[in-house]
Amino acid sequence: MQTAGKQKNKKYNVNRIRSGAVALCAALFLLLSGCGAASDGQAVRQQAALSGGALQDGQMSEQQMTEQQENGEASTAGTEGQREEQMPDGTLSVTFLDVGQGNAVLVEQGGAYMLIDGGNRDYSSFVVSYLKEQGVEELAYVIASHYDADHLNGVVGALHAFSCGQVLAPDYVTDTRVYESFERVIKEQDIALAYPAVGDTYTLGDASFTVVCPKAYDPKEDNDNSVGIRLVYGDTSFLICGDAGKAEEQAMLDSGVTLESDVYLASHHGSEGSSSEAFMRAVSPSAVVISAGAGNSYGHPTRTVLDRVKACGAALYRTDLQGTITVTSDGTSLSWSVDATQDYRDGDEVAAGAADTTGTSGAAGAGVTDAAAGSTDTTGTSGTADTADSAAQASVAADTAGSAAQASGGETAAGGTADVTGEYVLNTNTKKFHRPSCSSVAQMSPENKAAFSGSREELIAAGYDPCKRCNP
Repeated sequence: MQTAGKQKNKKYNVNRIRSGAVALCAALFLLLSGCGAASDGQAVRQQAALSGGALQDGQMSEQQMTEQQENGEASTAGTEGQREEQMPDGTLSVTFLDVGQGNAVLVEQGGAYMLIDGGNRDYSSFVVSYLKEQGVEELAYVIASHYDADHLNGVVGALHAFSCGQVLAPDYVTDTRVYESFERVIKEQDIALAYPAVGDTYTLGDASFTVVCPKAYDPKEDNDNSVGIRLVYGDTSFLICGDAGKAEEQAMLDSGVTLESDVYLASHHGSEGSSSEAFMRAVSPSAVVISAGAGNSYGHPTRTVLDRVKACGAALYRTDLQGTITVTSDGTSLSWSVDATQDYRDGDEVAAGAADTTGTSGAAGAGVTDAAAGSTDTTGTSGTADTADSAAQASVAADTAGSAAQASGGETAAGGTADVTGEYVLNTNTKKFHRPSCSSVAQMSPENKAAFSGSREELIAAGYDPCKRCNP
């Protein structure tokens, strides 16, 4: 660069000498011909022209060139400084809550929170409890991607528990009870409600998100009405599109909206009807999260989608195997609360694995085979009630369950003989009971967890259901 600069200056100096000679000849000709004597001011200007030389079109003086070079350096420095200023100062956290066969995502940046969906009714109180544990007092946004129960129930619960700045939801109606509850809470609390369009952009602290779907609202297609967003923080991005299917994915591809994202929440829980090959290529994620229930009856995630995740080289995270998952961005890189799983079994295979683990109640924990693989690193401390209050609550809950069972006469089997007793852990919120070694136990909120010693028949008679993950 330095050599090139010298060559340019040398060429410029030659041109200047030539221009000066031409100007000198012209001035002598005018003086000799007697045409118009110059005033003192004119003489000064002529002398300046003689000393500086006339510039050809497109040429700059050395001073102009120097100034431009300095200005260019200053401009570059200013751009770099501006980029530094634009890079976020802080972190963005995106938490994919384990709500079984459903979706619930909590986003936080700079103390501002957004909830995207909330899981089914059985997990509504879990979602509310989790948000409170994170210190949430107000939600800047709540997005109801669409009105299926496994997405909307927890939204209704959250709107009852927290004040909300604005709700974004699809523009269609349905006749379900949960939708009626959704409409009622928005009206009663006078919450701002918007039906967003593709391209609408909102800010959450230093993060922003843009609506990428649906192209149009169709009352006949619940899943393809899903409000989908692309969340951006610094140089990192997240794509979350509810239950959008292949038709809506194609509409996104045709629309030209930006889809490429670092993290993709697989639409429709890893259903074969979503995450098409073309769509996955466009998103080109470095990580894929699948939110599904362990041993669900739909076979989610499907073999087809898992193969596509593997084919695109993305890291895989699964709530059915790993529980609640949090990814944190500093604007340039991502860190995860758990390691990516290497378990690519589809939902049916996970369910079959759980079914094969019934065994005997004496082999505590033996029944939890690879169905819980990858979940060992998610235990943390939340699974243990380590305070006196939590222990007391657990004891009371267990006593309540036992009393209810005895009152119903459930302590004996059909033949009149007491069922084999065992040690179980109860979730007093979901009304499910688990083996102590079940990976779900580590994910329970302390206030919902209770220890129980007795027969499974007692628990069933008391209204509890066996966990499908560990089949107690």
